[in-house]
Amino acid sequence: MRNDAVSLKEFWGVITRLKEDASACLKALAETPEDDEAGRSFWRRMYALAVFSFFDGVTYRMTFHAYAARERRDVVFLFDELTRLEKMYDFDEDAEPVSAFGHARMLDNIRFAFNAFARVHYSDYVLPTADPEWAFLRQVARIRAGLEHPRAPQELEVYDETVDDLLQGLRWYVERVAELLEDCLTQFEAKVVEWGDEENEMVM
Repeated sequence: MRNDAVSLKEFWGVITRLKEDASACLKALAETPEDDEAGRSFWRRMYALAVFSFFDGVTYRMTFHAYAARERRDVVFLFDELTRLEKMYDFDEDAEPVSAFGHARMLDNIRFAFNAFARVHYSDYVLPTADPEWAFLRQVARIRAGLEHPRAPQELEVYDETVDDLLQGLRWYVERVAELLEDCLTQFEAKVVEWGDEENEMVM
């Protein structure tokens, strides 16, 4: 296992790179003339695929991070949770990761990834699925299902309103990841201080 597998800096780098890809597609769409419908159709579809890659890449990194840090002090996973974490992807460094994401499990995997990532950082952060804006992620999952299983060429079309839905879902997700990281940093630093105090007491 690589030492930087639990690097929050590297995790943020994954987020940034994938978000830049999606932003580049939006920029290209905005720069495509209104009368070039074929070109605009292409960039709307590329944006959708970039958003799906963002969700997969970031969620994968969260589970990979949690798996790498599973043996940290005071971190506990139930057997079923650890088994699920291990089976979500192939963590063999010599093998290419194979996504376990299907549209039916996308939302559940996201919830699980948030929980596992928070746990290895001693955070109690819970993804707010009761938030009305969680509906944006449900819509992203529905859009993805349609694009991944087209029955006719026209089902591959991504419309302007679809782009808006994807944009809203991506924004909400990024904001929640930022909240998660902030809480993880705070709680992890507090735990390290707590351990230091315990060690000092033992020495005294």
